[in-house]
Amino acid sequence: MSENLVKRNDDTGYIIAWKHKYNFDTGKMDEEMTYGEALEKCEQLISENPDKTFWPEKSADSRSEFVFP
Repeated sequence: MSENLVKRNDDTGYIIAWKHKYNFDTGKMDEEMTYGEALEKCEQLISENPDKTFWPEKSADSRSEFVFP
């Protein structure tokens, strides 16, 4: 399954995923938001936590709404 590479700020169903830069710790936040909101939140979290990286990720729940022919 491939996800559309073009994302609009108003696309819904995104969460924030994170990875510790030096350890093998990873995680995901539960709150769903739009892509634009998630992107802004990631920028804020990156500036507050320089030892981690954050990115918007389509939530598993919202992926199930796609229907492929």
